[in-house]
Amino acid sequence: MSLRHLLLFLAFGSAAVLPGLAQAEEGRSAAPVRDEELVRRALQTELDRALTELRLPGEAAPWYVSYDYIDGMYATYFADMGAMMQDDIDVHRVLRVEVRAGDPSFDSANFDSFSGGGVVTRALPLDADEVAVRRVVWLATDRAYKDAVEQLSRKEAALESRRSSKPLPPAMAKAEPVKTPPATPPTFNPELVGEAVEHLSAVLGEYTELEAGQVVGRDWQGTRLLLSSDGMALSQATGLTVIRVEATLRHEDGSRMRDARWWVVSDTTQLPPLAEMEAEVREMADWLIGLKTAPVLEEYLGPVLFEGPAAVELFSQLGGAELIGTPPAWSGMGDLSEAPEPRPPGRIGRRLLPVGWRVVDDPTEAGLPGSFEYDHDGVPAQAVVLVEDGVVRDLLNSRIPASPESKSNGHGRSLAGDRKEAMLGAVRVTPGRERSERALRRAALRLARQTGQERVLVIRRLEPPAMTEDFDVFFSGEGPPPGLTPPYEAYLLYADGREEPVRGLGFVGVDRRALRDIAMAGQVQPWVGALDVQPGPSRFHIGAIGGIPVAWAVPPVLVEEVELVGNTGGEKREIPRPPLSPSPAAAPAAKD
Repeated sequence: MSLRHLLLFLAFGSAAVLPGLAQAEEGRSAAPVRDEELVRRALQTELDRALTELRLPGEAAPWYVSYDYIDGMYATYFADMGAMMQDDIDVHRVLRVEVRAGDPSFDSANFDSFSGGGVVTRALPLDADEVAVRRVVWLATDRAYKDAVEQLSRKEAALESRRSSKPLPPAMAKAEPVKTPPATPPTFNPELVGEAVEHLSAVLGEYTELEAGQVVGRDWQGTRLLLSSDGMALSQATGLTVIRVEATLRHEDGSRMRDARWWVVSDTTQLPPLAEMEAEVREMADWLIGLKTAPVLEEYLGPVLFEGPAAVELFSQLGGAELIGTPPAWSGMGDLSEAPEPRPPGRIGRRLLPVGWRVVDDPTEAGLPGSFEYDHDGVPAQAVVLVEDGVVRDLLNSRIPASPESKSNGHGRSLAGDRKEAMLGAVRVTPGRERSERALRRAALRLARQTGQERVLVIRRLEPPAMTEDFDVFFSGEGPPPGLTPPYEAYLLYADGREEPVRGLGFVGVDRRALRDIAMAGQVQPWVGALDVQPGPSRFHIGAIGGIPVAWAVPPVLVEEVELVGNTGGEKREIPRPPLSPSPAAAPAAKD
C-alpha cells in the first residue's frame, strides 16, 4: 500500500483509528479515562458468566474464553507536499473476545471457514460505567460463542473424511497462568511526531520535480490486558512510534519511480534528531531526481551486494517464514480426505544459511521495537537460537500446537482478530566471519569478473511489502515469481569506485535458497525497527503504519548469483496541451 492511498486506509482500514473524546496534553501519561480495575472486574464477571451460563441447547459449551483489552492514546498525522492533511489525537479502547467451543482435545479454533471463527473485536465505552462495559462484553462474547459453535460444526464435518491415522495435536498448548497488577502506561508525547511530519513534508515540498511526496506518523502508547479462563490476568505497557516518508517522481518515459524512508521505535524519545531525518529525506529526494537520467538495466545475472535496509528485507522476506513453527489453519474448502496435515513453514534440520551462520530471536532485549516481556498469549518471552552453523535448530512457537508435544516459547502475537501465531521479535543474524566494507566490495567485483562483467549490482533499499503497489511477488504470469519486492535504490559499482544508478529492476525466481548462496558478509549493523505481520500475503495489506513491531540486526551480504530484469513500468506521456481560450468570467468582447 502506497502513501497516496493512506487517507482511504486511515478512514476505513486501520484497526487503530477509532472515535474518541480525550485530547492529549504535552508530556502527559496515556492514562485511561476509567480505572483498569473497573474493566478487569467487568471482564472477570462476564468471563465467569460465559463459562457457566453460555450454552446453546444441544451444542458444545465454551471450554476456553479470553479477553484482550487494549487501552491507550494514539495520534495520527498525515502531510502531503508541505500541507498537513490530518492531525488526530484520540482514545483507542478495543476488546478482542475469543471463545472456543469443544474441549481441550478438539475445538472450534484453527479452522479457516471465513466466518470469524469465535473471535470478535469491539470498541468499549469511554465512560467509567461498569454496567455499560459489561453489556458490550456480554454481547461480544455471545456473538463469538455462536460463531465458534458454527465453526466447530463445520470443522467436525470437514474432518470426518480425514483418512490419516496420525493423532491431531491438542486444541491449545498448555501455559502457566500469569497474574500481574495493572501496568502503568508509557508517557504519551505525540507533538514530536507531528512536528517531524510537518517539517519533513515541508522539505519534500521544496523539490518541485517530485510528482508526489507524503509523510505519515503515528504515536501509540497504552496498555494491554489479557484475561482468560485458564488463569491469565496479565497487564503490560505497550507503545509504538512510526514515521514513514514516500516520494514519487515521474520519468519522461511514463514510469513512476518511488523511494521511502521510515523510522520505527518504541516511543518518541527514541526517534533520531530531526536534522538527521531531514538529511535522509533530502538524500532520498536527490536520489529520485538523479534517476531521471539513469538507464534501465535490461537484465542482470550475477553477484549482488545487499546493503543496509536491503539486507534486512532480504532476510525478512526470504528467511522469516523458515523460522516459524505455527502450522496454518485447516482449510474449510474442498475435500480433506486426502489433504495433508497442516505443517509449519519452518523445518528443523533444513540448511538455511552458509556454514558458521547463527540466528537468535531475543525479544527480552530491552528498548527495541520488537521487545516484550510476555507475548499476546501471556507466555514469557524467551530467547531462541533458531539457526546454528547455518542449519535451522529450533522454531518460534505460540500456543497453537503443531504436534502433541508442542510448547510455546513466548512468540505468539497477532493483529486484531487474527490467530495468535508465532512471529519474529528481535532477530540478530550473525555470519561466521564479518568482513570490512572494502573487502566486501572487492569480493563482489571479483565474482563479477568471473562471470565476464566489469561491474557488480549493489542494492541499497528494497520496497517494503506493506508499501508495494503491485502484488506480483508470488504471481507473475507464466514466468517464475520474483520472490522479492523490487529495489528502491540500486546502482552498478565499477572497479574504479564509480557508482552508476539504475532503475526499473525486478527480481526473477528468488527464493530461500538464495540465502545459502551468500558468499561473504560484512559487519552486523545496528538494530533497525520495522512493522510486519506473519510471513505471507497479509504482509502486503497492513498499510504504511500498520503491523506489529519487529527489530533486525543483520550484516550486508554478497549473494553469488541473482537474476533481475528491467521494466520501465509505464508508457511515454505525450498529452497535447489544450488550446488557449478566454476565461468564462471574462467580459464579452464589444460588438461593432
